[in-house]
Amino acid sequence: MTNDSALNHKLSLSLFHPRYWLTWFSIALLALLAWFPVKLRDTLAASLAGIVLRFSKKQCYAARLNIGLCFPDLSEQQREQMLLRSICVGLKGFFALGEPTFLPAKLFLNRIKANGWEHVEAARQSGKPIIFMIPHTWTIDACGLYFSGMGLTMCTMMHSARNAVYDWFLNRQRVRFGGKVYERSAGLKPIIKDMRNGYNFFYLPDQDHGHDASVFVPLFGVPKATLPALPKLTKLSGAIVLPVLATYNETTYQYELQIRPAMAPYPTSDLMADVQYMNTEIEMLLNNYPEQYMWFLKYFRSLPDGSKRSYKPE
Repeated sequence: MTNDSALNHKLSLSLFHPRYWLTWFSIALLALLAWFPVKLRDTLAASLAGIVLRFSKKQCYAARLNIGLCFPDLSEQQREQMLLRSICVGLKGFFALGEPTFLPAKLFLNRIKANGWEHVEAARQSGKPIIFMIPHTWTIDACGLYFSGMGLTMCTMMHSARNAVYDWFLNRQRVRFGGKVYERSAGLKPIIKDMRNGYNFFYLPDQDHGHDASVFVPLFGVPKATLPALPKLTKLSGAIVLPVLATYNETTYQYELQIRPAMAPYPTSDLMADVQYMNTEIEMLLNNYPEQYMWFLKYFRSLPDGSKRSYKPE
């Protein structure tokens, strides 16, 4: 890597400290699972969904809260079914976490189907950088590798994992086909520089980063603290924005990308309208695949009056 602010994915001796031995064992299991017959692996993962639903009380409380806010017209039974399906997809994605690292490149890339790839080709022909606007779904990391695997030079921003070995493992995996990963604290300057030098940006837009950094626009009709970074970054870089959803098809056992047409006109002179446009695109991506979303994240924690919504079980 030529940019010092990009995350370092080199292996260091400190990662072999005894406190990480259990982590290394879990990565060995992921390597083994990567070669399991996919149907058998998915069946095993789905069999554990009920246990997760029963014992992950804090996470399931957050998910129920989010689903209830976004889909108030659903019955309690329908919301529980969505939650259970989301847990199933999440477990299947987790059990397959070793695939991007341990499968041969061609075999792994053949596991991914890109629906709407013509929108990517059209954007590439324009000669402009591309911002892939992609909300948090369970298979976002695996699907995200498809872009660099298909020859696009990519950069992205991520939060570092708490466990140093997992952080190394995930960041090494994310740059398997090239590209750069930055810690969010690095800010947008290195991203803008990279995009002006021919990189494309993998942008996750939907987490709640608090009142100070955000504006409030609806998501599924719920006021949400939303970063106004996308229209600003698009203007500074001259990029084309493509909304994308990373999904897992439980019937065909394949990863799938759902790629929508470029956002246009974008940006405009109306910042709030531009941010709302982004959230509307997120809704359109998720409407047909709500079970793919990471519902346990605290998307609606910040409230417009300056207070915070509690995500703790009462």
